[in-house]
Amino acid sequence: MVILPCIGQRLEIGAKVGIPITDTFETSSFFTIGFGEGATSATRRYTVGPTVGVRLPHGLGIEFDALYRRVGFNRLTKSSGVVLDATHTTANSWEFPILAEIVVGRIPFVKPFIDGGVAFRTLSGVSSTTVRSLFDSMTRSSGTSDPILTNRSSYGAVVGLGAEMRVGPFRLLPEMRYSRWAADRNLDLQLHSNQNQLDFILGIAF
Repeated sequence: MVILPCIGQRLEIGAKVGIPITDTFETSSFFTIGFGEGATSATRRYTVGPTVGVRLPHGLGIEFDALYRRVGFNRLTKSSGVVLDATHTTANSWEFPILAEIVVGRIPFVKPFIDGGVAFRTLSGVSSTTVRSLFDSMTRSSGTSDPILTNRSSYGAVVGLGAEMRVGPFRLLPEMRYSRWAADRNLDLQLHSNQNQLDFILGIAF
């Protein structure tokens, strides 16, 4: 993160890496002898992206992030007892939190802070592959859209609790961040976005 001085403030440009603690999708399943449906989340456990912040007087600040994560899920559908569809879907997810920050105390080498604001997210690069099994034959099809992702919510609220620490030449900003997303449209009971999202995020400043 590069810090550029401004009049009465600091402009910070840097990077953030994180680990999602919660699953991106909530899933469930039901199967009987003749039919059924089930799903599992297949999201990769990392988050990364650039960050820009403006540090204001009196411990205040404004921050804008662009965080990338690779999301995905697997879905299994059985119908008529003889047709089985297995679908694997992946996509690139970008989240754009806009946060206000305030330092809430000062102890040696540590500045605790809280932040909060809104976040928006969008998807790109959707890839969906379905393998259909019918008796002894198998067929494969692919596409660039999926109804589950089309119905995914695109906005939410964010709050976080973290600290600023200096380690040698580096400034580290670990944070626990909670996001509450709006509900998906046309909610699918077996597979839908998790409205509650918890991440551990580490900002790095030089």
